Amino acid sequence: MAGILEELAKRDCDAYVIYDSSENEDMRYLSRFLTTDPYIYVYKKDGGQFLIVSSMEELRARRESPCSIVTRNAAGFAEFLKETQDVDAAYAEMIKNFCGDKLLIPYSMPVGFARALEKTARISIDRDTVLSMRAKKTAEEIEMIRAVQKKNERGVSLAVDAVRKADVAEDGGLIFEDAPLTSEKLRAIMHEAFFRMGLDDKDTIASCGADTALPHAKGEGQLFANQPIVLDVFPRDIETGYFADMTRTISKGKPSDEICRMYEVVHEAKELAASLIKAGVSGADVHNAAADYFTKAGYVTAGTSGFIHSLGHGVGLAIHESPSLSLRGGVLEEGNVVTIEPGLYYPGVGGVRLEDMGAVTEDGFDRFTTFEEELIVV
Repeated sequence: MAGILEELAKRDCDAYVIYDSSENEDMRYLSRFLTTDPYIYVYKKDGGQFLIVSSMEELRARRESPCSIVTRNAAGFAEFLKETQDVDAAYAEMIKNFCGDKLLIPYSMPVGFARALEKTARISIDRDTVLSMRAKKTAEEIEMIRAVQKKNERGVSLAVDAVRKADVAEDGGLIFEDAPLTSEKLRAIMHEAFFRMGLDDKDTIASCGADTALPHAKGEGQLFANQPIVLDVFPRDIETGYFADMTRTISKGKPSDEICRMYEVVHEAKELAASLIKAGVSGADVHNAAADYFTKAGYVTAGTSGFIHSLGHGVGLAIHESPSLSLRGGVLEEGNVVTIEPGLYYPGVGGVRLEDMGAVTEDGFDRFTTFEEELIVV
């Protein structure tokens, strides 16, 4: 927690305070306590870590969190509520009494709560101290993410198998188990598998044909043979909170020559990027190397066509977090977990994206992704 201590000293603050539920990734990371109701995390300048929770959560918080646990009543909340007759004002007085009157709070703090604190204490806003801490994973975190990716691949394999086993109707539509094979069906196949494995997934992409030229189009309706199908799948482990992320582009039968060539070049760009990643290299340099490779291969980016997004991003308790492999990407550090996901998109032709994930090491890229990489499935 050296980062928080340094920031407290720099800002001359008594404590770092978060008020949120564990849906806030910073809160989950610091407290390791899961609840949908908001509670308070405190890191004091003497190094003490505390959770202030309701009495009904006290025993569970003691079991789950490494922090010291204090109930709201023990911290004086009931007395302050009698005095102020306002819940946020009572919380603010309780926090000042418990922490001191110089507080460091995160940028994500609800504005109403921040204003209540501001009436009783001097507050300073912190944007990314905890985000920076989260970016450098421990060995345990890396293994958690690797484990989610293994489960991710098992789920995606079922979707690919469905495409592989599908029959082709006269109009080119795919038929699976005597029904049209749709984007919705592929998502359901993966969702059901993930549920059984203790994962949840949201906004999974299973797009086909023209929709593949739109990077984040989820896809809808029937899938067709000889057209690109983009599967971008990023489930989260319900127990640990960590995400995986992987993209594959497949086709039932041979797609157009343009798509085949795009696939080859996207694969080559991904492997080039993987060869460059190691601690000390900037994310911007890796992104630019991939972009330059596309340009030299004749794939010009303009407007909504070409390589139109960042090469990759960090993955952890959030699906998109630091560091970034982009035009503004900073220096990569050992322990970063990042994706490499080059793509090419051309309206009227379609799109191709491939994505692997792994950890940055001193010597290179420890790739977690082992899933097959074949465009044509038969």
